[in-house]
Amino acid sequence: MGFENALPWLALLISGISLLVSGYSIYRDRSRVKVFCKVVYDCSRDQSENLDNPPPFLRIYVVNTGKRPIFLSNLCGYISRKSAHSWALKDEPIAYDENGIPSVVSSGFVHNVGVRLNDGEIYEYRIKHDDYTKWYSTESDSLFRKYYLTDVLGKKYFVKGSKVGIKTLSEYQT
Repeated sequence: MGFENALPWLALLISGISLLVSGYSIYRDRSRVKVFCKVVYDCSRDQSENLDNPPPFLRIYVVNTGKRPIFLSNLCGYISRKSAHSWALKDEPIAYDENGIPSVVSSGFVHNVGVRLNDGEIYEYRIKHDDYTKWYSTESDSLFRKYYLTDVLGKKYFVKGSKVGIKTLSEYQT
């Protein structure tokens, strides 16, 4: 077996190794998201009259632990497989027309209402105890079972600990 016969096989071996290395780097650099929540009690004097029974609120943390940025669009309250309610992570900006009058139709694009998380960035979303629309569904007349976030591609990221947080918010009495 001469050098002329071994050269194509050597090139094929090097191409295969480079394909495996590039596939591994794509897998390693993908965006990974950790989503969890904590129940926090607000003990500030301006928020609560009774410091013995401070109101709770839910802090939902989103951490991008991957190398690629991720765009999150909605926070959803999960009721069942067929029923969920969603709302934007940011308040929609008020769009104005050319006369300076607020427009009825807003764009609703993700760059206006979504959140971009780069490598290692953290986003926090708060749900207060008196914001009933965020933990109670009026259409199905029941509590949300848990929360999940969606990105622009439609992938769901379930919030760890959200069942306990929703239960704590619903059981609070002033």
